[in-house]
Amino acid sequence: MRDIIDLYSRVIIGVLGFVAPAITLLIGVFADGIDLHRKKKVDKVKHLNFMMQDSHNKIKGQSREKTSHLRQSIRKNDEQKSTLQKEINLLSPKRQVIRVFGSLTLSLILIVVYDLLVMYKFSNGIFTFKAAVLATSVMVFSYSLFCLWQIFCIIIDLKHIDSAEALGKHKKEEINQGDFL
Repeated sequence: MRDIIDLYSRVIIGVLGFVAPAITLLIGVFADGIDLHRKKKVDKVKHLNFMMQDSHNKIKGQSREKTSHLRQSIRKNDEQKSTLQKEINLLSPKRQVIRVFGSLTLSLILIVVYDLLVMYKFSNGIFTFKAAVLATSVMVFSYSLFCLWQIFCIIIDLKHIDSAEALGKHKKEEINQGDFL
């Protein structure tokens, strides 16, 4: 068991020292794309807010059928707004770095606490506490891997979008150059 914990702590240190910084540095490579997509999402949220406010104004003095239809559209707009807000949060590099490094650091701290509890061989009554500390560390580490996966997926999506935009610009340039020939 001791070897497994030692290996687990080394994996945490490896991810904290190499993988997490490498992936979070990739965010900076696509900073322009992130800002552009973040602005688009914020504009969509503003548009949804305007539509929701307009729907609220339309409800006044309407029949029950129209009111129920408008309320359904408001619910859909709320769902879209919450989805867009999640995407905006995922496009915030500062938030992502805090999520990843905070969870990895907490996981490492919990492993140190577990090691201290094992090292000083407290009474057997503390066995459940040691197990809880270890389980919490594993859950927090899993959360950090999930955050890293989300960042990785965002980077891939932005790369595809940037490639498509670059391809579109290249085709426009070819068409424009062909006009002069």
